[in-house]
Amino acid sequence: MSVNIYVYWGPRKRTAEDLTPQFQAHLQALAAADKRLASWAPLGRSLKRGMASQPIDTSASGDLRHLLYKGQNKTDMPPRLPIPELGYRISLWNQRLGDIEASTSAHCGAYSEYLSQDGQNNACLELSCTAGAKPLGAQVLLGLFLKFVEIWNPDWGSIWRYVHAGHPAGTSEDPTRVQYAFYRLRQGLAPQERTVGKELALPNGRMWVDETVVPVLEET
Repeated sequence: MSVNIYVYWGPRKRTAEDLTPQFQAHLQALAAADKRLASWAPLGRSLKRGMASQPIDTSASGDLRHLLYKGQNKTDMPPRLPIPELGYRISLWNQRLGDIEASTSAHCGAYSEYLSQDGQNNACLELSCTAGAKPLGAQVLLGLFLKFVEIWNPDWGSIWRYVHAGHPAGTSEDPTRVQYAFYRLRQGLAPQERTVGKELALPNGRMWVDETVVPVLEET
């Protein structure tokens, strides 16, 4: 099984100092959801380098701010100056902790008039379970999705779950893909159509979930 959780939003000018506590809260939400999502290291140029990377101290604001600055887009020609309107990027992975391979990233602080007006910024979690690994349950996945919405205040987002035979059919282009949940702040946002139909009440925006998830949620 593999799962992708993404949230997207349009132009929003922010400094690295503004974004550091948000990304810190993002990492804290992951750690609270599952201990296998509590340790993160920078992506390496190879698997060997990535596995040898030193995990970051997620409580150290200065370290996270340094990674945000390191992920700034820069001009191609020397002296390679930052391009502020393209924001910051930060990407980490869990080094296959506990038979789950996960990566999490954020592209934030962008405010370009030439990029998508409802998707030039994003935050995500992508994970896949090896054979025999205990997968994250529906309650945990939806809880993380709601935390991402709370932390990043996105325009829209979704959870896609890639499943094996015997599960509900997904989209026509990939029958193994199921939209688990879909969020939209207001009408007219999101280029992607939802394929799930059960609506949940939220303080801000609207959220729909797959019908197979409803019994799990009604028990909580």
